[in-house]
Amino acid sequence: MKLIPTLCCSALFNPIKFMVEPSQSQYPLACQLLRFIAYILAGGIIAQFFSCLVAYFLISDSQAAGMVAQLIVQHLSYYFLGCAFIILSLANMLVKRGVYSLRKIRLPSLTLILIISLNSFLLIPRMDYLREAALLDGMPVMLSYFANYFLILNGLTLILVLIQIFYSALLAWNLSGAQSS
Repeated sequence: MKLIPTLCCSALFNPIKFMVEPSQSQYPLACQLLRFIAYILAGGIIAQFFSCLVAYFLISDSQAAGMVAQLIVQHLSYYFLGCAFIILSLANMLVKRGVYSLRKIRLPSLTLILIISLNSFLLIPRMDYLREAALLDGMPVMLSYFANYFLILNGLTLILVLIQIFYSALLAWNLSGAQSS
């Protein structure tokens, strides 16, 4: 009985708090799922980076190591795109239902989708084409006319993988902060 008058009095003095700001306890399973997927995504992208480094360190032929590393990036990109898309979709649904603290994860997840797509579906196929064109001429790509262009694309691929790590960690950080507040 004492709880109801207190709640009504506080609603009268601060009605905006009770109308606009729903608590996140309405959708705890959805928030936990978002957090779990974000942690899996961040850990997977970091593991992808280290597996690419291991490929470069273990394989003495740099062209073969690059091919293995790019295959790893391309094949894992489908999973990462799926995870980022699930996070973006679920966050949009929850924001429409009133969990406004998830607004801050929409931009990092969209950026992550764009970066993964750019890396896996634009840069790496172009590098594969340059590699095959150089091999048709009878030389490795680093000794062909395409060597400078290939190095630029390889550097961009590395930079985009590092940006993927940053945005996936930012996404996981934002989701862990959204759940704790």
